[in-house]
Amino acid sequence: MALINTAGILAGRGFRVLVLDLDLEAPGLSYLDPNAPDISPEQQQPRVRPLQLGFVDLLSDAKERGEAADLFILSANEIAERYTQPYHLPEELREFKDGSLHIMPAGKFDSDYAQRFDALNLRELYQEGLGEPLIRVFKQKLVEADLYDYVLVDSRTGFSDEAGICTRDLADYLMILSGLNRQNIEGTCEFLKTLRVATAGEKRFQIILSPVPNGEDALLDQREAMAKASFEAAWGAKVDLSLQIPYHPQLALTEEPHIFRRRRGYLFEAYRAIERSMLEALGHNARMLLRRIKDTLRSKDYAAALRDLRRMVRLEGGRSVLCELVFDLGMDDWQFLRGKAVGELSQEQITLNNILGDAVGWRVIEFIVDHLPLGEKEWGTSALLQLLEGSSPELANRFYKRMVSATPHDACILSDYAIFLADQHGDLDGAESYYRRALEADPKHANNLGNYAGFLARKRGDLDEAEAYFKRALEANPKHANTLGNYAIFLERKRGDLDEAEAYFKRALEANPKHANHLSNYGQFLVGVARLSEGEQLLVSAFEYSDQYDRSNVGNIAEICYSLWLVSRMQERSTERWEGYFKFFIQKGFKRYPWSFERMLDQAKKILSPEEFEYAEALAHAFLDESQVSNLDHYERWRTLEPLDPMEASNRYSERTSTSISSASS
Repeated sequence: MALINTAGILAGRGFRVLVLDLDLEAPGLSYLDPNAPDISPEQQQPRVRPLQLGFVDLLSDAKERGEAADLFILSANEIAERYTQPYHLPEELREFKDGSLHIMPAGKFDSDYAQRFDALNLRELYQEGLGEPLIRVFKQKLVEADLYDYVLVDSRTGFSDEAGICTRDLADYLMILSGLNRQNIEGTCEFLKTLRVATAGEKRFQIILSPVPNGEDALLDQREAMAKASFEAAWGAKVDLSLQIPYHPQLALTEEPHIFRRRRGYLFEAYRAIERSMLEALGHNARMLLRRIKDTLRSKDYAAALRDLRRMVRLEGGRSVLCELVFDLGMDDWQFLRGKAVGELSQEQITLNNILGDAVGWRVIEFIVDHLPLGEKEWGTSALLQLLEGSSPELANRFYKRMVSATPHDACILSDYAIFLADQHGDLDGAESYYRRALEADPKHANNLGNYAGFLARKRGDLDEAEAYFKRALEANPKHANTLGNYAIFLERKRGDLDEAEAYFKRALEANPKHANHLSNYGQFLVGVARLSEGEQLLVSAFEYSDQYDRSNVGNIAEICYSLWLVSRMQERSTERWEGYFKFFIQKGFKRYPWSFERMLDQAKKILSPEEFEYAEALAHAFLDESQVSNLDHYERWRTLEPLDPMEASNRYSERTSTSISSASS
């Protein structure tokens, strides 16, 4: 029963499990009713011996017919169809719906079973040198078929031919059940001695004490200590006895798996502990699999990564550990900002773009999208969305749909999806629907009100309605920096009210003095009204406060660099630094968004020469439209300009500063 209960837990997790009943002389699992395991004991009918082909039939056929036998000519799927039967899992046990449990019975229990078993004569088969090759072919069929994630073998207690098959030829890991009476302890000791000799002490195993009665604590402690000492003497090394199955009267009254009736309590937890120990011994825990997945992703073995991902998310803690992998997928961001090509990335990095460029790699990301744990929007989901929005809008949309379905009343997720639909898909009606759902979920959410106002202004052109929502947003939070800054832009660009716009730019910076975007927008505004020195100061602050490690921020930094180049030229100052930075970001590439440098260019036209102004316009067009970048090659100054990585420039400056300080100190 320990085996079928453990198998049921594994199958409930979503694994494909096969149970082999190799207790051939006294098969028990073969008698389980595969169709109704969850009916009550009083409803059970007297058992009828099943007439399902099984292990004895498969090997007997191979012994009699040789290469013409089913074992050699049938595919793994055909063997599974003929020699195994599915075992029903209660829906309440399923954590994943794609798990399955199959049993290969000992054999077909007709009147000839005993005769076929005797004729098989496993001992003689091994002595003749035929047994081990047949078992090897059988095991290879199971492995190559990829039909099962785990194969659990029920072996005969004590020393029999089939027990030898299990310990030598089939099992990767042994779980040995032993009682605490003297007969069980002595028998297990003899088995351990034989196992040590047969496997040179290298076979991995775990002893499970069963049944362990409640009460009689003193005697139980005494017997457990005696068992531990005896087992360790027999094996010649430490033995762990922490796995124990408590006695439960139901185990003596029914043949059905306990976990199919009761999925909580001390007995269920005992079987859970057995499952957990087995998985740990096989190296199948979430963290070990995560390390293996990272290695296979780096080596571009996406098929292996996908197999381990499927296993990992079904294990305890696997879905939360998946968030760490998502974080690592974005760790190439700073490499891009430092000017590294994809091929030059450190082997320690995993790039989403590389993975998506492979058909199986795409399925890896699909799997992550479908299985990353959801709830409130956390860093894991945010990181994945950020990566996908730039690399695969299709998968981003799929992930958003999952999030909205899981949290249909989360105002932030609804609003983010609305932004995505408008900006990425151009689905304005869908976006408006989700904006309204977001505001129904939280009518006083200042950020969502402000975003909807921006949508109405930019996408719908409904300026009056947009202004009404900007005012609602500021009523909800008068110090909301984003709303203040966006309303300032609205007043400048849509209403032409420059005085009122400046007032709101100032309020935005009062609310958040170090916000790079607001500093940049206000700086550009001041340049556009011919207050060049003031504007330049704000733009320099914007550059200093910008997050240059955030790849999604590249476009904003490029905008600041262009603005600083332009205002520096207008004041006849050196521009090489800002022009070099701008070329660096243009070559790296970034997501374009609607913007206008019209007011600044109007002022520049009054100051710059026609040739210089033409170049300034060409730079602006390249920033706003990627297809215009190639036009810059018409200008010799652009062709000969060396791109300048701001991070490397900053590091060189820091090194020079450090050197001068050290010299001064000495």
